[in-house]
Amino acid sequence: MTRQDDKTRLRNRMIDQAISEAARNQWDTAIELNQKVLELGEDAETYNRLGKALNESNRYREALAAYQHTLRIAPSNVIARRNMARLEPVIASNAETSDRPRELVDLRLFISETGKTGITTLTNIADPAIASRLSSGERVELRQEGRVLNVYNTDGNLIGRIEPKLAQRLTELIAGGNKYAAAIAHNEGGQVRIVIRETFQHPSLRKKISFLGKLSGDMGSFRPYVRDYTLRYDFETDDDEIDDDLDEDDEDDDNDEVSLDDVEGDEEAEEDDLGN
Repeated sequence: MTRQDDKTRLRNRMIDQAISEAARNQWDTAIELNQKVLELGEDAETYNRLGKALNESNRYREALAAYQHTLRIAPSNVIARRNMARLEPVIASNAETSDRPRELVDLRLFISETGKTGITTLTNIADPAIASRLSSGERVELRQEGRVLNVYNTDGNLIGRIEPKLAQRLTELIAGGNKYAAAIAHNEGGQVRIVIRETFQHPSLRKKISFLGKLSGDMGSFRPYVRDYTLRYDFETDDDEIDDDLDEDDEDDDNDEVSLDDVEGDEEAEEDDLGN
């Protein structure tokens, strides 16, 4: 085995380790490993991984610089361009000083059977600066406060509010014993979309469906967010590969997901009233 072969094997091993550490949210280690990979030779994918790890560590300016290196090597790189577009307003808002920890989940875990998962756009965004720092896959919390259902990040900052019709339905189900998990699905252009999944159904509510309605165009509303998440967390998967994988996974379940934005129309047809 030649010296070059040894170098290639070492480089590949460190790349695998960096991806593994990122998947475990060990961003400091991922940063160090990606930097070592770059010492053995520059490439766009490693700069993207480094940018992601720096971003998750709230080192926004360094992350931006990493993505700029990506574009120096690969000017048309879509991942770098997307992330730079997200980072620039964050840096402009002086968010660099934030040390808020992020708790990340895999959005693919939110793909569930009929009526268990929904996706909606938040209303009443509380602080655009806080909202701009949210990442796809970031865990958020639902809190009932009076007659509204608010959404908070894991640091306790208010993000926004669930629309009233859906909020009423979910709060009644929560009061009955159901439990839900939520995460950021997509955050762009001032619009924050979250995905919500029923994680526990109380026996007394076994006939109650959490999320009524159907996603328009089967998985058309949620698929782009899962693809975007996968691009930024798995790093080495191409757009076409992701689309093919999701199409294969969902071809038999195209109507399984429900849209929270469609609740009002289908809820009127439900005969079993939650109050009974």
